[in-house]
Amino acid sequence: MKKTIRLLIKKPEDINREVRAIISSMFPEFDFSVYDKAFVDAGKLFSGQMQYFERCDTLYHDWQHTLGVLLATARLLHGVHLDRLELSERIVNLALVAALFHDAGYIRRSNESTGTGGQFTQIHVQRGIDLLEEYADTHDWPVNDIMDMECMLMCTDPARNPDAIVYTNIEAMLAAHVLATADIIAQMADDIYLEKLPFLFLEFMEAGVTDFTSEYDLFIKTRGFHSFSRAKIEGRLSNVIACMPSHFRERHGVEMDFYSEAVQRNMNYLGTIMEELGKQYRNGLRRSLDRDEFLSEVAA
Repeated sequence: MKKTIRLLIKKPEDINREVRAIISSMFPEFDFSVYDKAFVDAGKLFSGQMQYFERCDTLYHDWQHTLGVLLATARLLHGVHLDRLELSERIVNLALVAALFHDAGYIRRSNESTGTGGQFTQIHVQRGIDLLEEYADTHDWPVNDIMDMECMLMCTDPARNPDAIVYTNIEAMLAAHVLATADIIAQMADDIYLEKLPFLFLEFMEAGVTDFTSEYDLFIKTRGFHSFSRAKIEGRLSNVIACMPSHFRERHGVEMDFYSEAVQRNMNYLGTIMEELGKQYRNGLRRSLDRDEFLSEVAA
């Protein structure tokens, strides 16, 4: 007998529904008003419906990626809450909002008329912090809330050492590590992760990133990036990933880290196509970018 787990959910309304269900299981009386407003506003921002901003035009760091990170963040918060530390409603609320805005720095403002948001790759975190501060000011958020969310966004910056960030307390640090971990695993567990890597390469090229000489070079180095990221997750990000199985146990009755399993499947397949196809690796990228829901079936 098999049990179906929806690891990656495609429709925004379904993701929103699952996030709310997870958080409600942690806090039955949770006040979703701030989160609900942020969810709607972030959607408007990415779709070009927010004044003074263009629509998101990066094909890798897009709205679907943001929603995937939001869902992974909620799941990890739940796992941490069960295993590591009983989080406050306040910090959970801030982490969800931070997840919604963590890649907002890729979006061009109306007076930025050339190129795509990819040009901001190396500065998108600071741009996101600036945007979040502006958004927070219009909603009269407390300074301490803004500071904690800024630390969460800083933690997602690949160029920044998480140990060098000054957190206000232990739960703010754990929430930041949750978001940074979710940012990594949500994209690498995506069943079309490999198919989207060419889009990531285009963003890197527009930003002048010199780490990769070609798209092929990016594919060759992705398994090394996975090893580096895993070491970071298990070390400097407090190994919060170890709490993911508890979420799935409580939510779905199956104690397993489905994200890490999906990431490893992607890495295994990447290894196969690079070894068997070499520079013809694109012939192995056959999954539709407009795919249906991705389901994981496990033994019940």
